[in-house]
Amino acid sequence: MAGFTPPTPRSRRLGRELRRLREERSLTQGDAAKLLKCSQQRIARIESGDIKPRPRDVLEILVAYDVPHDEGHGLALRSMAEQLREPGWWQRLNTLPARYATFIAYEAEAVELREFQPTLIPGLIQTRAYAESVIRIGRETDQEEITQRVEARLKRQEVLTAARQPPLRLHAIITEQSLMLEVGDADVRREQLDHIIEVSALPNVTVQVLTLAAGAHLAVHGGFDVLTLADGDPPLGYIETLAGELFLESPGEIRRLTGVFDHLLSLTLSPRESTRLIQEKKDGLG
Repeated sequence: MAGFTPPTPRSRRLGRELRRLREERSLTQGDAAKLLKCSQQRIARIESGDIKPRPRDVLEILVAYDVPHDEGHGLALRSMAEQLREPGWWQRLNTLPARYATFIAYEAEAVELREFQPTLIPGLIQTRAYAESVIRIGRETDQEEITQRVEARLKRQEVLTAARQPPLRLHAIITEQSLMLEVGDADVRREQLDHIIEVSALPNVTVQVLTLAAGAHLAVHGGFDVLTLADGDPPLGYIETLAGELFLESPGEIRRLTGVFDHLLSLTLSPRESTRLIQEKKDGLG
């Protein structure tokens, strides 16, 4: 039996379009279930994106709703269903936890990522050596798993470059502690700090440092991400904890995360001052 795969931006987008078509015809989910000879729960899960319908499922829905399926919008929806069957590169790595793989799927389609990391350098701007050092002290012990996690982290970074158009806009807040944390040897840390300076020069990347002098703040208990998605998809919050990863979707939760990010932003150094501090930390390594 195939494992459960969480909804993705594409499956939610397709679900919203199918829901809109149903509502335009004044059909309830119960009405649609009768037309399609399935359960109302299945209709609900397709419309929420939890079920990724096959192209023939979408064809049956279009026929039931009396929507032309060989032209215009109907053809586009069938094409969207085809794309849902195409696995992303992250789905080919069998060592990635399901929720982490889901985050990568969202990140691959996001237009902006706001991120706060209190201890480590964010994955999107880590070097290979730094990433391997971090992953080796984490939950992975098998060399194949470590290698896959490192490769996945580096592959993710393509969202920041010309490999994806338009590239993701990244606004990362890192801490002075993360610049000082001993991850790997001095060469690893020096290379990592130099890499942050290089990446932060990209027009779509902003890196700002929260210094020790800033004192206590609203996010002392951990980091978080806020993803802004395209095509009307609602934003998504993401938090990694010792017990696993959490997705936050309610408007109230997103407002709170955004408010905390703005609070942290008011305490950080400017991008130019941040680059200067990172350079100082790098020079201090000799």
